[in-house]
Amino acid sequence: MADDRTRWELRVEMYATEEQARDIEEQVQRLLCPDPDHRPPCPIPWSADLYEAEGEDAAGLEQQYLIEHGGDSPG
Repeated sequence: MADDRTRWELRVEMYATEEQARDIEEQVQRLLCPDPDHRPPCPIPWSADLYEAEGEDAAGLEQQYLIEHGGDSPG
């Protein structure tokens, strides 16, 4: 059987505190690799990055938060 693998990228953008974002990152990492102490290699090679979003996309998420929470300021 031919190996039909190719690279895929899953992007998730969220409006959260740094602590919440790091918690979500950790949960995603556990989904990808439930046993971090296993012997390499991982059955599905993966990587994860977490960084603060900037620009129009970030502003859009903040606006969405304010609309969904009745105009209350975040935090």
